[in-house]
Amino acid sequence: MKIKMRHVIRRKRSAIVCMLGVMLLGAAFHLKSSRGCMKQHEQYVPLLSSITTADIKDPAVPDEIDANVEDTTIRHSGNKSTSVLKEINLRIEDDHEPYLNRWQRRFASSKARNKQGGYLFFKHIRKAGGTSLRDYFRDVLAYHNITRNIPDWRAIKNGPPIDEYQIHYVEHEFQTMDWQCPTVDPRWRESMRIIVLRHPIERHLSEFFFSGGGQKFLPVDKQRLSGETYSQELASFLSEQVPKWMNHIGKRNATAMEGGIEGKFNMVFGRHYTDNFQLRALAGCSSGECLKEKEVTKVQMENIDEFHPSVHSYSDPVPLCTNFFKTDDAPVLFEQCAKPHNVKERCSTGCDGPCFYPSVAWGEMTSQDVTRAVNALKEFDAVLLMEKLDDQDQSDFLSDVLGVPRDAEFSLANQVSTMNTGVEKKSKREKSRFYRNLLSKLGLKDIQRILQKENKLEMEFFGHAEKLNAMMIDQWKRENVDT
Repeated sequence: MKIKMRHVIRRKRSAIVCMLGVMLLGAAFHLKSSRGCMKQHEQYVPLLSSITTADIKDPAVPDEIDANVEDTTIRHSGNKSTSVLKEINLRIEDDHEPYLNRWQRRFASSKARNKQGGYLFFKHIRKAGGTSLRDYFRDVLAYHNITRNIPDWRAIKNGPPIDEYQIHYVEHEFQTMDWQCPTVDPRWRESMRIIVLRHPIERHLSEFFFSGGGQKFLPVDKQRLSGETYSQELASFLSEQVPKWMNHIGKRNATAMEGGIEGKFNMVFGRHYTDNFQLRALAGCSSGECLKEKEVTKVQMENIDEFHPSVHSYSDPVPLCTNFFKTDDAPVLFEQCAKPHNVKERCSTGCDGPCFYPSVAWGEMTSQDVTRAVNALKEFDAVLLMEKLDDQDQSDFLSDVLGVPRDAEFSLANQVSTMNTGVEKKSKREKSRFYRNLLSKLGLKDIQRILQKENKLEMEFFGHAEKLNAMMIDQWKRENVDT
């Protein structure tokens, strides 16, 4: 059970703080209500009052052309343009958008450009702390006086069009993200983009225990691991079932032409094993040479062409087709945009938000896919690691980016969550290496080697993600010193 005092705190929010928040932010963008104001620590006050129209700067737009890198050709219904595959360069530019109060700056800029709304965009990687982050984002929105619940959805459905600037919540979980989305989708520019990644072996085995057949031993009893009977039973089970789970669905057993799962845009990232999972999640192809490398049917290509941002207009948010929360007590999404009948009747393109258009990530992966995924990853506002989510630095960094108090009750450092977890992990070593240590303890290093070999490119990608996370934290610290 999640240990939080959210509801008690919400009932006791200070009306004075709410009024101050409205006064400071009102000029930047519309605040829906007084719901969500929270007591601020006297040592940390967001610099909202220092952000004026003169300070507003358009968010950086990724470069499309680099003369030093090989060009590729985009292929879309006869339309041709150029794009590039940038080499991996993790350096943060000197003129990058500051991390501190990026939320306020981003959406003030969006409104100043006469946009109708923006997005809090969460690229949800399964079994990488996503449910906890969803709960956290709901509190972030509440702090900024934004609710996204079922009554809000009904009001949008039955009421007149909204003519005031709004911030919408969207999760991108069961689809691959086109690696070129940051450069081709106009919604990306109007969004705060967050992603959390996890060590590949830990994530794969967590998925196995959660939904891949390992529920028999969920949760893993750490106390009984010292006993011979329990350990032998678990070792025998894993040595037999993990290889079967890995072979159940994957690039070897399904192709687009056969109509298998890999031929369905929204099924590659479901509750099953997919090799190089996190790499595929960010290395999607919807154009160019990488799409030519994939096995795509004529019907699938027509689908890609129809909804690609180069052809389809995604200029304004479609509020009804974004994500909402079912209740205040559990982080469960209400996403009618994902329901077939609603897609047909109200949300013709499905859920609305950055990168919500078809792209392909099935088939063989190469080192070029690693480069593509890393270049996409660099465009996120915050790249976090599940193993360090509750570290004080990671927590404070995300608080500053999203413009909320570092010491808020809902901050990541203050969360005690066991949602969707198979094992409660207390020490840093357990948080980062529990499943690999488990295989070693049970004498199953062969399984670990198989996973490492089959997910070699994902391991390489994750190494870049770790470096990027460290660079973001380091840059954020320097900004705090200079402030």
